[in-house]
Amino acid sequence: MTSVTSNQAGFKWDAVKGATSYNIYRYYAKIATVTTNSYLSNPTLKPDSSYIFNVSAVNDAGESAWSEKFTIRTNKEEA
Repeated sequence: MTSVTSNQAGFKWDAVKGATSYNIYRYYAKIATVTTNSYLSNPTLKPDSSYIFNVSAVNDAGESAWSEKFTIRTNKEEA
């Protein structure tokens, strides 16, 4: 599930059994750690722009491999 505005992106993924948190990567740099299987960016994205994200699951044993990358495009700025 994805929710997009002109300056913000949100997405949700299937929970991973045993995960205690998830790392969110944008352009392969970690930008957040969350404890639920959803993420909402700060409203600082540029309108009509594409962003590449990955997610990894974390538990006591360490961090999983990254998810497949996915691209989210923000909406054009509303007049």
